[in-house]
Amino acid sequence: MKKRAFLLIMILSLVFSTFVAAAPVTFPELKLRVKQRETNLDLLDYDKIYKNIEELTTLESSIKSAEEPELTMKKVKFDELLTETFLMTFESINNETRAIWIDNIYLGNIITKEDVTEMMEWLHSMNFNTIIPDVFNNGKAIYPSKVVPQFDNFYILYKGDILQDMVEEAHRLGMELHPLVVLFGLDTGWEQFLDNIIAFDRDINGRYVNMYGQAFLSPAVPETRDRIINLIKEIVSYDIDGLNLDYVRFSTGFGFGDYIGDVWEAFNGIKPNDITVSSPYFKQYQEFKAQFVSSFVDRAVKEVQTINPKILVSADVQAPYTWGKNDLAQDHRHWTDNRYIHSLMLMSYNYTAEEFSMHIANDAKHIQNQALTLPGMGLYNFDNVEYLRQIEASRGQPFSGQVSFSAIHLAEDKEDFLKKGPYRNPSLSTMNNPQRSASLILEDLALRLELTSKQSGLDEATINSWQEKLTASADSIYNLDLRSWPDRELKKASPKEELALEQEIESLNDLIDTAGLLGTPGHRIALEIQRVVNILEMFKHFASSYSYTPISY
Repeated sequence: MKKRAFLLIMILSLVFSTFVAAAPVTFPELKLRVKQRETNLDLLDYDKIYKNIEELTTLESSIKSAEEPELTMKKVKFDELLTETFLMTFESINNETRAIWIDNIYLGNIITKEDVTEMMEWLHSMNFNTIIPDVFNNGKAIYPSKVVPQFDNFYILYKGDILQDMVEEAHRLGMELHPLVVLFGLDTGWEQFLDNIIAFDRDINGRYVNMYGQAFLSPAVPETRDRIINLIKEIVSYDIDGLNLDYVRFSTGFGFGDYIGDVWEAFNGIKPNDITVSSPYFKQYQEFKAQFVSSFVDRAVKEVQTINPKILVSADVQAPYTWGKNDLAQDHRHWTDNRYIHSLMLMSYNYTAEEFSMHIANDAKHIQNQALTLPGMGLYNFDNVEYLRQIEASRGQPFSGQVSFSAIHLAEDKEDFLKKGPYRNPSLSTMNNPQRSASLILEDLALRLELTSKQSGLDEATINSWQEKLTASADSIYNLDLRSWPDRELKKASPKEELALEQEIESLNDLIDTAGLLGTPGHRIALEIQRVVNILEMFKHFASSYSYTPISY
């Protein structure tokens, strides 16, 4: 009997250690977190959470006196319940963009329309609402293009038009589709351009390939620019919701290709390769390079709006901003100053929520609400717990959503935590109608104050007063006579809109000041109002009088 009992214990231990992951937090950490979420006025199922805490307390006590095999089973049950309760402490927001990039590696496994349906339903099951598939990279398209070659595997195996199928499946499920175009970077496919070698960019030593094994097409070469513009015009003829531009830049240390060098030398009488850091030409050459990138963004958006003005154009930009500007000639502040683009997605691929928070806050200071800005998270850098922490970190600042890179890194553990945690309920994207979103955020805040009255400690009269103010502001914003977004002339001013927005922003800023008098609950109230102010300030930027702001290094 003793041998059998010992064998049972060993088998149980092996099974549980293999299949049961340790809880992501300790019990004391969970209880502290619940208190913090209450203070933050999070809308959670507190009755269920506290019921679970009671059960955990009982289990913890019983574990102290338990013996094997009961001890092992109770520990497993404790960890499972602890994890379940931990996931319940992440709020599911009603109004936020939940975007995900679908990289070319993941899409390489899609060979039938059934695969597209399965992929979209999988993403929908996690309540993503904005899908960004990589439809053009390495010089080729995944769909049957008339402008560029199609990848062989899609040409041979896929029966039909994969882009059209993705549009239909995303829309059937109520999700937005924003195809991604890789503009200038090439991991492979160099052979397509060998007959036009001038299309390639070079570093200062004349090399075509960077430290990562990538080649880059020069953003300066007219034929390259025209080819990509023609591709973009083809893509936006589909019934898509947005277009996402990636690799909108030079590579680090590059910008010394033959064409751009000849143009610069013709104007200035000196080869770019001869320019040193101490040269008076150094700053001018940085500005010269950046101008090619900026002007391409401006042209691309204009071309899109000519064909389909309802399409929102976003760009993936390096974070921090100073890296993109100084090393890659990607001065996205110049784009937003001059109203070239609707939205920026920050590639803030950090290991920890603390680093992530710092970087996205710093970049927001550069952008100054001049574009709809979403922080991007690099899923390959962290585990499922850190994924939730970074989602929560982005919500802790006045952004209106976040982006995940990418589907190939969305393993089962991350999927499970999303479904049971911050994405457990559907949410409305903020991208194509931010005016509506701004109004809904205030409506939700009014309801939040009612549903969290026990947690906030605010008296009924104060809550009623705030609800009246927030509801009135929500109605006022919803009824603002603004040109629809994104189908407006981005550089066209509207003094009438600007004045109306100024008044709304002033009123909301007064509410933020008043929220400061409410103590701890006022922090969350102020954050949600600031989220709305950021959206309105973006609209005000696009309504103000336009004058060109030059690139300055």
